[in-house]
Amino acid sequence: MAKVDAVMELLGEAGAPCIWVTGPAGVGRTTLLERVRDRLRGDGRRVSAMRFTSAGDLVPADASPDRPWLAPVAGAADDPEVARRAALAAAAPIVRGGDQVLLLDDTQWIDRDSLAVLEALIRRLAGSAVRLVCATRTPVRDAAAGLAMVRRLRADGLVRPVRLRPLRADEITRLVVEAISAAPSGALRRRLQELSRGVPSALHQALELLRAEGSLRIVDRRAYLVPGTATTSPPRVVRELGPDVLAVAKAAAVLHPLGDAMPALISEVLDQDKAETLELLDILRAEGVLHHGVTWRFTIPVTASALIAELGPFERRQFAAAAVTALWTGTALTSDPDYLADQIAEAGKLIDPARALGELLRRALRNDKPERGGRWLRAAIELTEDRAQRAMVTLLHTSWCHQHGDHKQSLAGARLLLRDFPDQLSADATQEVQSMAVSACDPAALAEIAAGSPDWTPASSAIALSRLDRWADAGALLARTEPGCPTSAMLSGLYASLADLWAGRPERFDANLAARAAWPLREVRRHRTDQIRSHVTALLVIGEQHRAERLLADERFPEEDLRDGERSMLAAMRGEFPRAVDFARRSVAHRGDDAGSSAMHLSTVSVLVAQGRLTAARELLTAARATKPMLVHLLDIADARVDRALGDHTGAAERLHSAIAHGLAVGTDIAWSELADLALDRGDHDTAARCLAELDKLASTMPTGRVLLHRSLVRACLLRGGTECLRRAHDRAQPFETALVVERLVRHGAADPRLLTPTYETLGALDALLYRAWLRNLMREHGIAVPGRQETVAENEHLLALLAAEGLTNKQLATALKTSEKSVEGRLSRLFSRTGYRSRIELATAMLNGDHI
Repeated sequence: MAKVDAVMELLGEAGAPCIWVTGPAGVGRTTLLERVRDRLRGDGRRVSAMRFTSAGDLVPADASPDRPWLAPVAGAADDPEVARRAALAAAAPIVRGGDQVLLLDDTQWIDRDSLAVLEALIRRLAGSAVRLVCATRTPVRDAAAGLAMVRRLRADGLVRPVRLRPLRADEITRLVVEAISAAPSGALRRRLQELSRGVPSALHQALELLRAEGSLRIVDRRAYLVPGTATTSPPRVVRELGPDVLAVAKAAAVLHPLGDAMPALISEVLDQDKAETLELLDILRAEGVLHHGVTWRFTIPVTASALIAELGPFERRQFAAAAVTALWTGTALTSDPDYLADQIAEAGKLIDPARALGELLRRALRNDKPERGGRWLRAAIELTEDRAQRAMVTLLHTSWCHQHGDHKQSLAGARLLLRDFPDQLSADATQEVQSMAVSACDPAALAEIAAGSPDWTPASSAIALSRLDRWADAGALLARTEPGCPTSAMLSGLYASLADLWAGRPERFDANLAARAAWPLREVRRHRTDQIRSHVTALLVIGEQHRAERLLADERFPEEDLRDGERSMLAAMRGEFPRAVDFARRSVAHRGDDAGSSAMHLSTVSVLVAQGRLTAARELLTAARATKPMLVHLLDIADARVDRALGDHTGAAERLHSAIAHGLAVGTDIAWSELADLALDRGDHDTAARCLAELDKLASTMPTGRVLLHRSLVRACLLRGGTECLRRAHDRAQPFETALVVERLVRHGAADPRLLTPTYETLGALDALLYRAWLRNLMREHGIAVPGRQETVAENEHLLALLAAEGLTNKQLATALKTSEKSVEGRLSRLFSRTGYRSRIELATAMLNGDHI
C-alpha cells in the first residue's frame, strides 16, 4: 500500500512523464499496477492498461476495450528517425485525449523495435498531461538496450524509478495474519524470510509449503514452526520455461550446494552434454531463478524446496547418490555441514551402506536439530545389515523421537522393538522402550497397560496409571512390587515420590531431592536430565520457584534445557508475562505433555485473564482438556478464574469444588483460598471459616510456601490481620502472586489501602490490564489517587479494544469491566469512530498485526 501511495504521489507531481517500476518475480509489480489503476479509476481519471506477453505481443491488461497504443515498427531500433515518427503517430491521439495514465506491464518481454518507439514516446509525452507507468521484472535477459534507454531517460529527467524491495519483518507479519489469521512466531517469520527472501508471491508459496507439510501449528492466534515433510509445486515462472529447463532446475535444486561442481553432475545424471546444461542453467540465471556468483544459489530458496518436493523417489535418490559420491571422492565441496548427511539419507542403498550408516549415526548423535536428526536415524535403520544392528539403530531413533516430542514416531518405534526385537533388548532397554511407549499411548492403550498385563513391568503399569491421573493406584502398585532392573528402580522411585507429593505427602519427594547424589543412574546423562526435569516440574507445580531455581543452580543445569512448559511456569512466577505466554504456546504447538502440563495451563490462564484475554484463556483450556493431561483438576481451577472474570461466581464455585473432589491434594490450597474469597464477597463468613479449617489440615501435612501463604491469606481476610500474610508473600517474591494477595487483603479490610499504589504499578509492569482496571475501582473506593489520568484513559480504551477483539458480547464486556451495557455501547462506538475500524474482526486483525489501538 505504501508503494501505491508513492506512485500516486509521483503521478500527481509535474515533471517526469514516466514512472518505471522494477523488482524480481513475485515482488508485486502487477498487483501494484492493478491497485494504481483502481485508485485512478475511483478518482474518475482515464486509464489504459496494457501488458506484454512472453511472445512479445502487446495486449490489454484487463477488460478494457482500449486498443494497443504502442506497436513495433520495423527498423525503429536501428533508425532513431523511424522510432520518432512512430512515436509521434502513437502520441497524437493520446495527447489529444488530455489527462490520462497509461500502464504498461511486463516490459521485460518488449522487443527492440518497440523499445525504441517507447523511448521516443516518453520523450514526446514530456510537458503533456499524460503519465506513463512501466513495470519490468528483473533481472532481464539481454538487458543492455533497456538499461541504456532507462539511463538516458533518467539523465534527461524523464523517468522516475520505483524499486519494489523485499518485505520487512512487520510486512511479513501482516501478510501472514491476512492469510491465516494468526501472527507468526519469530522462528516462523525468520523461516519464511529465509525461504522467500521477502518476495510476496514466494512468501505465500512458502507459507503454503509449510502448511502442506504440517510444519505450521496455530495456538492462541500465533503460528509456530514445527517439524514436517515437504509437499508443494514449483512456481509458474519455472514451468513456463519448458520441460528441459525444468529438468535442469530440479537437478539444480538438489545439487546447487556443490557449487562449481554442479553443472558437470547435472550433465552426468541427466545424460546430456555439459554445454547444453550450461545453456539451460544460463536461462534459469537470466530469468532470475538462479544466481551465479561465488557459488550457485536459488534467488528464492522456496523455489528449490518446491522443485525437490516434485521429484519422484528414484530421481531424488539418483541425484542424492551423485552428490554423495562427489563429496566422498573429493570432486565437490560444500559449505553446508548438514548437506552430506541429508543426501546420504536420501540416497539409501545406492551408495556404500556401511559407510553411509556410520556417517548418519555420527552426524545424528552430534546434531540437536529434531527434524534432521530424526530423519537421519530413520534412514539409518534401512541401512542396517543384521537384526542386532537394526534393533540398536531403531532404539536410537525411538529415543531421539521421544526426547524431541515426536510421539507418533516414538510409539511406532517402541511397538516395533517390543514386538520384533525383544531378544535384542536388555531388561533396562526393555524398560526404557516401555516407558517411551506409555508416554505416547492413547487412553485406551493406557488402560490396557494399567490393568497389569504380564508383558509390561510394574513400573510401566504405574506410569500408565499416572498418565490416566490414577496416582493413588500407581503409588499402591509400586508399594507392593519390586523393580527388576536399575531403570525400573529409577522410574519406580520417581513416580512413587510424585504420587505421594500430589496426595499431600511430600516426605519421600523431599528426601529424594536431598539425596540427589544417590539418584539411580544419574551418571547416565539422559537419566540425570529426566530426573532433574521431573523434580523441577514438581517444584513448580507446588509453587516452589526458589527451590526449583536452587536445584537448577546446584546441578548446574541450564534453564534452556528445560521443557517449554517448565520455562513458562518459571517466567510466570518471575513476572515475565510475555515470555510465560510464549513458552506456553510453544509447548502446546510442539505437543508438550508431562506432569506439569496442567499446572502450566493454570499459570498461563491466570496471566491471560489478568491481561483481559478471556476468550484466549478459555480456548487454551479447551485444547488442554482434549489432550487428557495429568493433574486435570488444575484445569478446573483455571476455568474458575475465567468464570469469575465473566461474573459467573456460581459456576466458579462448582469448578473449584470439582477440583477438590478429584482427590489429589496438590493445588487444592488455591481452590480453598478462592472459595473463601467468593464466600467473603457474599458475606458468608461461616463458609470462609470452613475453607480455613481445610487449609489448616492441608498445611499440617504439606507445609509448602504456597499452602502456608493461602492459609495466612484466608485467616487474615477473616480476622483482619495481614502482617504475616504480607511477609510470606514478599518472601516468596512472585510479583503477580503478591499483587493478588495485596488486592484481596485490602478488599476485605485486612491491609492498608495505601499498598494499592505500588501494587498498581506492579500490575502495570506485568501488562495486567484487566486487573489494573479492577484495582482502579478499589483505589477510588478507598480514596487512593490513580496516577496518570491520560494514561488511564488510553489504557481503558486499549483494554476495551482487546476484550472486544476477543469476541466478548456487550454483556460480557460490561461484566468484565464492571460497568453497564449502555456504557460499553457508547465506548465501543467512540472506539470504532476514532480508529476507523468497522468491525470487531478488523479490530482483532489490527491487534494481531501489533497496531496501536
